Amino acid sequence: MIIPLFVAVYYSFFKWSGIGPKTFIGLENYHSLFADKRLSGIFWNALGNNFKFVLAVLFVIMPIQLFIAYWLDIKIIGYRFHRTIIFLPYIISSTIIGFLTMLVFNPNIGIINTFLKKAGFESHVSAWFGDPKKAFGLLIIVIAWQGIAGGMFIFLANLKGISKSLIEAAFIDGATRYQRFRYIILPCLEPALINNIILGTIWALTQSDIPFVVGGPQGGINNSIDFVNLLFYRFTFGGSYYGETSMGFGAAISIVLFIIILCITIIQLCFLNRKFSYNGKRGDE
Repeated sequence: MIIPLFVAVYYSFFKWSGIGPKTFIGLENYHSLFADKRLSGIFWNALGNNFKFVLAVLFVIMPIQLFIAYWLDIKIIGYRFHRTIIFLPYIISSTIIGFLTMLVFNPNIGIINTFLKKAGFESHVSAWFGDPKKAFGLLIIVIAWQGIAGGMFIFLANLKGISKSLIEAAFIDGATRYQRFRYIILPCLEPALINNIILGTIWALTQSDIPFVVGGPQGGINNSIDFVNLLFYRFTFGGSYYGETSMGFGAAISIVLFIIILCITIIQLCFLNRKFSYNGKRGDE
C-alpha cells in the first residue's frame, strides 16, 4: 500500500498518458485541478456530491441503521426473517444492484413507469435517473438499500455486548424504553458509533461503483451523480483530459482525495475521542 501511494505522488508531477515518455510539469496537475476553469468546476461539483452523500450517511442512513439494529436486538416478531432480508442486498454485487436499479427506474421499460402507465397515472411517469433533480436522491436510496446492513451489523454486535442485567435493572426501576435507550444503551454504543462514523464517511467519499453503473462514467445527466472516483476514472482512462488520457492528472486527483479522507478521519478521531472521553468523565462524576 505504501509503495503505490508514493508512486502515485510521483506520477502526479508529470504529464503522462500511461504509455511512452513522461514530461515533468511540477504542480501543474494540481493547479489545473483547482484553478482551470473547466476542470476545477467538474472537480468541485463531484466533491460536493461526495460531501452531500457524507451528510446523507451520517444523518439519514446511520440513524436508520441504529434503529433497525435496536429493533432486531430486542427480537421483534420475525426478526430472523427481517435480518436476512436486510442483509441480502449487502452481499449482492454492486453491478447487479445497478442493473436491478435500471430495470426498476428505466424511463422506457422500467417497472415503475410501466406500472404507472397501466394504472392510469401517466402524469407521474418520470425519467427518474434521467432527471437531474431526482437522480441524487434516488441514488442515495439505492446505495442505502444495498449498504445499510454493514453499519447495522456493527451496531447489532455492539448491542449484543451490552449487559442485559443493567437494562433489566433500569426496567425494574421504572425507566421507559426511551430512557433505557437514551441513558444506558446509547452511551454503551461508543465503539460502534466511532467505527460507523469513520467508515461511513470513507465509504461516502470513495463511492463509485453504483453511480458508474447507473449514471455512466460521466456521472449522470449534467453530472448530477458525479463523484470524485468517477472523475478519476474518466480522466485517467476515459480520455476526458482535453481528449486524451492523463495518468498524471488522475494521480493528482487520487492524492487530493487521499489527503481529504486522511484529514477528515484524523479530525473525526480527535473530536469523537475527546467527546466520548468528556462524556465518560461526566458520567463517572
